[in-house]
Amino acid sequence: MRRILFLFGVIGVLCLLTTSLWAGGIINKSNQSADYFRSLTRNAATDAADIVVYNPAGVMKMDNGLYTKLDILYVAKKYSNSVPNQTNFFSGEDGDFSTDTPSVIPGFFAVYKQENWAGFFAVSIPGGGGKVEYDEGSAYTSLLALNIWQNAGGPLGPYSGLDSASLEGDSYDIGYTLGGAYKINAMVSVAGGLRYISASQNFEGRLDLTTALPVQDVYEVELERSATGWAGFLGLNVTPTENLNVGLLYFTNTSLNMESDVDKDTSGGSITNTLGWSDGTKRHEDLPGLLGVGVSYRITPRLRAEVDYTHYFEDLAKLDSKSGRFNNAGDSYDFAMSLEYAFNPQWKGSFGYMITDIKGMEPEQLFPVAPELDARTWAIGAGYSPSDRLQFSFGYTFVDYQSATPQTTGSNSPAGTELEKETWALSLGVQYRWF
Repeated sequence: MRRILFLFGVIGVLCLLTTSLWAGGIINKSNQSADYFRSLTRNAATDAADIVVYNPAGVMKMDNGLYTKLDILYVAKKYSNSVPNQTNFFSGEDGDFSTDTPSVIPGFFAVYKQENWAGFFAVSIPGGGGKVEYDEGSAYTSLLALNIWQNAGGPLGPYSGLDSASLEGDSYDIGYTLGGAYKINAMVSVAGGLRYISASQNFEGRLDLTTALPVQDVYEVELERSATGWAGFLGLNVTPTENLNVGLLYFTNTSLNMESDVDKDTSGGSITNTLGWSDGTKRHEDLPGLLGVGVSYRITPRLRAEVDYTHYFEDLAKLDSKSGRFNNAGDSYDFAMSLEYAFNPQWKGSFGYMITDIKGMEPEQLFPVAPELDARTWAIGAGYSPSDRLQFSFGYTFVDYQSATPQTTGSNSPAGTELEKETWALSLGVQYRWF
């Protein structure tokens, strides 16, 4: 029975750590602004207020004044997992499970810049991954039903089928960034500050088994986890020549000791106790630090190219999990390149391409409801400035994920499970310089 409860408890992990957004590592997410969605490169950018979370020292290249920027990001996603011979543990049919719940993500950025110094503030989501809803269950509920059936006696036991299953979860790390920048000379500027993270995870799961006998046939869990933490950051922007710009950003690890608040556990607490997530229990799931490097070069007065590399220090973070899925994690990275062309003073277009490599995650460790898959991403977009104070950003992004299939059965996915993801996104950003 303990093994059954552990398998069901692991369902909580799969949704509590959902990672539905693509750019970044296992937990970190770099897609925090509309301008990122149109180019995939912001580490060396100097053209809008959102760079305070990508290249904060680069704000010293902006005109003097007070800027505010509001971004809305719409992420459409479909995650699916096909499980062989597991739809209804006695039927022998394949199970196909999916979710298409979209995510709407806001971002706010503000900069006050003078000749030699600047202050800035931002609210964004640098970690977590939004929401997933599996109304008919997933590979996890299929695996759970099979194990309950087998441990209860198989064909001779009390259960004859699976009536229904459902999973729902969300995960957000909201970041509040506050800092400043200083221009040392025409070539070099520096930046620094703090970021406060408020992390929350919510999970609801239900499994209803078919039986005509007076035995427990419904298993339910509802719980929340939350934590707060601080990180520091340093930035450097160097402009060796008029056409070349280099940006660097380093964020420290954010220590997040997640505390559990169990609202429901129909097993009498056995599920959450097995996970180590009983009421008041704390377990570390840090937001790893990162190093971002970007190089921007203006090829012609109208054409600019940028190359970015972002490294996530997952190996240095505390990522506790009884499921063992973080045992080999780290360090993941993004590598991106883009071209931006100014058609005239009002309009510019951009195109970007990015490679995301998730390190240390074997197919057997991936969460079937939101698998952390390697990806190739394309972005296209435009910027429009009807005046020298008002600026709009538009972007479309498409992600091509590399599917994965576990070869052995573990606590995450049955052997042979096909893990796939489809994601695209639209973004809109509005910036205004007040004076």
